[in-house]
Amino acid sequence: MSDRPDPTFGSGEMRGIGMSHYLPMPVIEIGDGSAPLPTTRGSFTARPHVLDADGRLETGMLASLTDSIGGMTSGLTCLPDWIVTTNLSLRRSPDALQGPRGTGDLTINTQVMRRGRSSVVTRSTVSDSGGHDVASSWVTCAVLTPAGGPPPFTRPVRMNDHERSDDPLFELPPEQFFSLEGGGRPGEVLLHPAVHLRNPWGILHGGSVAHLLDTAARCVVAGRVNPGPTPGIIVSDLVIHYMNPGREGPIIAEASILGSRGRDILVRVTARDQGAEGRLMNAAAMTIRVL
Repeated sequence: MSDRPDPTFGSGEMRGIGMSHYLPMPVIEIGDGSAPLPTTRGSFTARPHVLDADGRLETGMLASLTDSIGGMTSGLTCLPDWIVTTNLSLRRSPDALQGPRGTGDLTINTQVMRRGRSSVVTRSTVSDSGGHDVASSWVTCAVLTPAGGPPPFTRPVRMNDHERSDDPLFELPPEQFFSLEGGGRPGEVLLHPAVHLRNPWGILHGGSVAHLLDTAARCVVAGRVNPGPTPGIIVSDLVIHYMNPGREGPIIAEASILGSRGRDILVRVTARDQGAEGRLMNAAAMTIRVL
């Protein structure tokens, strides 16, 4: 196992915005901001160091984007309360798993489908610059009242890019930015919850967890210990259940193969907070396509 990264990796001011600097996505609210069930659109500009060799964003990071825009859109319909993600599913289009489709810049259209008393459901559709379907994603959020209140918003929402930071932190490959290290076997991966991976409330960002789980699933299929690219191996669909927040760390993800059919392999992945007596944070099921 590699040396543990410094837990203060990333300056303190990065808490709550580190993920949005690494995966920048301006978001606009469609309409005048008065709709009871808001609709939003995000525009993700792909940067080479976060893409695979074909120019495709890894599924866990794609889920991070749909979690981000889905959570924000859910939150808008709950104001002055806010939300926390409880379930996330994402399925990539079969035509966008390889080849030119699904590569490069992406557009994510998100709509609140249901606003209940205690939960909100959103649907996101992802397309590439050619207008081809890349993925669809559903996010379910629980309604809560956060300490310190919700993030400040002016409706309709216009969230622009942060001023591009020249901090080398945001030019790192994913396995370094997400502070990952290999565990004791293929499919066992640790994440150290550095400052820049946390949300404004100090909790590990749900998108960081999605990347960790995706990495563990690909590694168990590839038979590799150290996290990193897995050419020819991609998560085609996933379902993640968020049960408890990650606060202490390190977070350990453990993946195991359940079965296979043709080129598709079903993998189960869990994540636990070792610093919180091994508390179960997440359970996920993923289908891995061997291209």
